[in-house]
Amino acid sequence: PMTWLASYPRSGNTLLRAILKQCFGLSSQSVYHDAEFTDPELIAAIGHEAVGDDPNSFLARARADGRRLYVKTHELPPARHLPVIYVVRDGRSATVSHLHYLREVLGHQVTFADVLAGRMGPLWSTHVRAWALEPRANRLVVRYEKLAAGDEESLRAISDFIGVPVAKPFEIGRASCRERV
Repeated sequence: PMTWLASYPRSGNTLLRAILKQCFGLSSQSVYHDAEFTDPELIAAIGHEAVGDDPNSFLARARADGRRLYVKTHELPPARHLPVIYVVRDGRSATVSHLHYLREVLGHQVTFADVLAGRMGPLWSTHVRAWALEPRANRLVVRYEKLAAGDEESLRAISDFIGVPVAKPFEIGRASCRERV
């Protein structure tokens, strides 16, 4: 069984993965190449589990072990509706952050108009509509701003959705979760 961890780029996917690791003790994977993660501290903080060069072999081992996978994606949803936790961030903040990432981290020569027009991936509105607004079973939508503020209601919703109680406190900046009793 697999649960998507979906978001428009720069909308809180890494924060969600850190919460899953620190609060629930869960590792997660990514549809993107493992080389995306080179910082050992970040790998540990988000619980990134490398898939390796043979994703099919990884999936076969996970299925054989009966493991639930939590997989990061920024892509549009596939036709098969698997459970999803979708993180939505204010579109203005997300697109500006995505622009800075494309320029400063990836070195792309892009304009804000390129990002707004969807020339560097899907439009923010298209992404949100596809994952969060279209009819879909097994979906939890959480707001980045609430996660970043340590909103306990959002953390309870995640706990209820994945069926795992909060195991320990977590804190990154202002974000925190508390042990459930």
